[in-house]
Amino acid sequence: MLNDLVIDPEQGTIDSPMVPAQVRMVPGAADAVAKLNKAGFGVAIVTNQPAAAKGKTTRKNLEAVHQAVLDEIAKAGGTILSSHLCFHRAEDHCACRKPRTGLLEEAFRKNPAYSRGNSWMIGDGLSDIQAGQSFGIKIVFLASHKCDTCQKALDDDLRPTLWADDLRSAVDQIV
Repeated sequence: MLNDLVIDPEQGTIDSPMVPAQVRMVPGAADAVAKLNKAGFGVAIVTNQPAAAKGKTTRKNLEAVHQAVLDEIAKAGGTILSSHLCFHRAEDHCACRKPRTGLLEEAFRKNPAYSRGNSWMIGDGLSDIQAGQSFGIKIVFLASHKCDTCQKALDDDLRPTLWADDLRSAVDQIV
């Protein structure tokens, strides 16, 4: 996870930022991307962002939120090769929404110099583990803030390659 989640004051739920002003990077996340780059890793982002399809915000706002995240990464000296965002809801049953592998397929098509065998998927949700496992790449599961999800992953026989408390520790393990 690159940016902190926010609390929706109307619903009282936790969600991704809906406007750029809500973007707060997870401490050390932008530096972790820069560290991956310095170690020779290319970084692509694959993310489900259904808030516009759910009527919570606009796609333009979500694209601006994503750009704010990219800007923070660049300020820390990091580079994102490409971004792949799914704006659909789960009930749309699209091919791109994780846990399906469409976003990963797109990322590798756009960045053909990188092989699956040397690649990692870092994520904090079951859909990240499922997508990475289905696509045949190594997976780091960021699970410190979702302990119940850890047990669910094990119950569903989802086996990440590594477990990490946060992105910094995941990168330290990979590098």
